[in-house]
Amino acid sequence: MAHTLAFINPRLSTQNVGDLFIEDSVKRILCYDRLNSVDIDPRLPITNVDIARINATDAAIIVGTNLWYRDLPRPGRWQFTLEDLRKIRVPIIPMGIGTTRHEGEDNGFEPETLAQIRYIHQRCTEGSARDGRTVEALQAAGVRNVRMTACPTLFRTLLPSWRLNGKAGRQVVVTVRKRQKQNARELIGLLRSAGREPIIAAQQSKDRDVRYRRPWLRRKTPLLYEYDVWPYRRIVEQSVGAIGWRLHGNMLHLAHGNRAMFLANCSRAESFCRSLALPYVYCPDRRRLSPAQIEAAVETFFDAGSYSAFPARYAEYYQAMADFLEANGLRHNLAPQAATGQHRAAA
Repeated sequence: MAHTLAFINPRLSTQNVGDLFIEDSVKRILCYDRLNSVDIDPRLPITNVDIARINATDAAIIVGTNLWYRDLPRPGRWQFTLEDLRKIRVPIIPMGIGTTRHEGEDNGFEPETLAQIRYIHQRCTEGSARDGRTVEALQAAGVRNVRMTACPTLFRTLLPSWRLNGKAGRQVVVTVRKRQKQNARELIGLLRSAGREPIIAAQQSKDRDVRYRRPWLRRKTPLLYEYDVWPYRRIVEQSVGAIGWRLHGNMLHLAHGNRAMFLANCSRAESFCRSLALPYVYCPDRRRLSPAQIEAAVETFFDAGSYSAFPARYAEYYQAMADFLEANGLRHNLAPQAATGQHRAAA
């Protein structure tokens, strides 16, 4: 019989479409009782009713997101207290959680955050981290039962192997970020001048401001911003891949065999790319890239050799994700270790 699960799920009140990609992938990976499982919003005040609903399930899954901030508790981010967590009687299992560190920051946590992270990991056999920097931060905090698994979004297709699909086409998705407006505009202009057809994919409302103010330039650059996974899946099929600043927007393309070039504004994409042997350019917010840097990023994006080391890393962390789930007694839809297969687009 499938487990009933309580999904500690930031998607419920998020302002970032990327959280939808993560939830969608987590719920594709896990086998669970869909009728009796529940979703709990960690961004809203936690009530005794929430705690009771969690305790009526077999386990609480913290749905993978960028959550292990230096200072975790905050309205609109995480409203569990340590006392709330202590009332939960079932295992609390972090799945693909990441941290954020900006240029010059260390891996430390504030005392309340540190206490919560340690307690959460005490309540499970093993926690799962998105990237190497997150593992380093957790281990420095005294957490030993953590395994790097990458992000659930990477394994959305459920396939155990990856290959670049090598699609031909002119459409390229640009995953934009509001604090990278000028860089994004120059990237879009370069793609257009090279005969490509850029599509802007926004994940937050303010990302839409990246588009040019002149109406005729706006009309030339289609914009996608919807609070729904499926429009973004459609452009995965239509395009050759994604280049830009949104970690999970790019990862959705990568999961389905498209090219993906990451422009890393902080440790999230930088550490993910280093861990997975993926191409990236470090580009903190409000720092201008030179035309040569942008041109080199586009060339790297189209070079199939940029992804030569990735299939082995994909297979390694696919298995790590399966091992993590099995260590916690969670049923899943990932293939057995011996399985092989061709990477293809999945629904």
